[in-house]
Amino acid sequence: MKYIVATLFLWASCLIAATGQEETERVSDGCKRCNHRGVVECKRHDEADIALEKEVDFCAIAARCEDCGGTFQVDCGFCIGGPDSLPLERRRGRIAGILKGGVPAEKLLERPLPWVRTPHFDLVVDVEYLKNGSKRLDAHEFLHHLARESEAAASMLDQHLKAKPHHYGRAKIYFWESLADHKKVNRELLGTNTESGMKLYGPKPAASSWTGAKGLQGKALNVAANGVHIGIHLLLSSAFRGEWIGDKKAGWFDVGAAHWYEEQRFQRTATYCVDEAIADLNYKNGQWRTVIKSELAKRKETLLPELSKELSGTLWEEEHALSWSLYDWLVTEHPDSVKAFLMGFKDGKEMRDICRKELDMTLRQVEDAWRSWVAETYPARNPKARKRL
Repeated sequence: MKYIVATLFLWASCLIAATGQEETERVSDGCKRCNHRGVVECKRHDEADIALEKEVDFCAIAARCEDCGGTFQVDCGFCIGGPDSLPLERRRGRIAGILKGGVPAEKLLERPLPWVRTPHFDLVVDVEYLKNGSKRLDAHEFLHHLARESEAAASMLDQHLKAKPHHYGRAKIYFWESLADHKKVNRELLGTNTESGMKLYGPKPAASSWTGAKGLQGKALNVAANGVHIGIHLLLSSAFRGEWIGDKKAGWFDVGAAHWYEEQRFQRTATYCVDEAIADLNYKNGQWRTVIKSELAKRKETLLPELSKELSGTLWEEEHALSWSLYDWLVTEHPDSVKAFLMGFKDGKEMRDICRKELDMTLRQVEDAWRSWVAETYPARNPKARKRL
């Protein structure tokens, strides 16, 4: 009798264990409602929103979603879980950690800000809206436009410098609708007591601008172009070694490059940084191919001996255009030498010595080659500039 009872008990135990195992497996497989994943898409975000968010590494606005915490997925609700449940929780935890870390201006102003993170930048745009032609873009919409344009320019710079995002210091770029907030960030984070747009160069580059300033005027296109231009300055200053070349007799390279990537994205360039304060705000409407072709054809005196020694802040308005064109020639005809020029300037070398080493050309030969290239390649009419984002 005892043997029979023991046998029945063992059989019942095995049956219970097997049933429990089957139940565990069934629960971990999710259900038909979630396609056996354990998670479903967050109803607060449509496909267009999700596609937009996937263009950036992090978006604070998306991360503040009360339902999904920026993951765009939530628990199924009709089953205990599935294979995607644990990865979802991990993603949610990572996003929450980034959001908690924030950006320095959030701690300074003691409030959450609209910002996104891309491979090269932390971008903050604290505005109600910016004008985009006849329409308006709110901070969230504009942030993603700015991220797209800035990263496109940075990717081109990566190719020319043979660099990866980790070769730069992460650049922080702030745009403010409030002049008071902009001035406070300038004072407390960038170390200068001014209302002008300011930049902090070096290993931890940052910049702040007021969207109501002359040249920006609350227009989305202007602010985006400004962001691209500033972003290139900041990346150049931190590339490989944190050091600004604009005060090392390499103003043409520093300024020319920033104008060049801006022009590549918008078919015109209209940004003149505070370090280039001598310049007018709109030289020849920011479209320089035809004017440079004409000027170089008329002017017979050699230009590079003087241009190659200027600082960023001492360039005149037409020298901005000349610098842009010289960089245009270098990056088009000698793209493999761009990094060598940048690092040569960071090492304090003069342009004539860099040209001799990297191009096997004298400064006069460089000028002749540049002039001939402009005469042969620049069009009779400038390309049409973008009107809106």
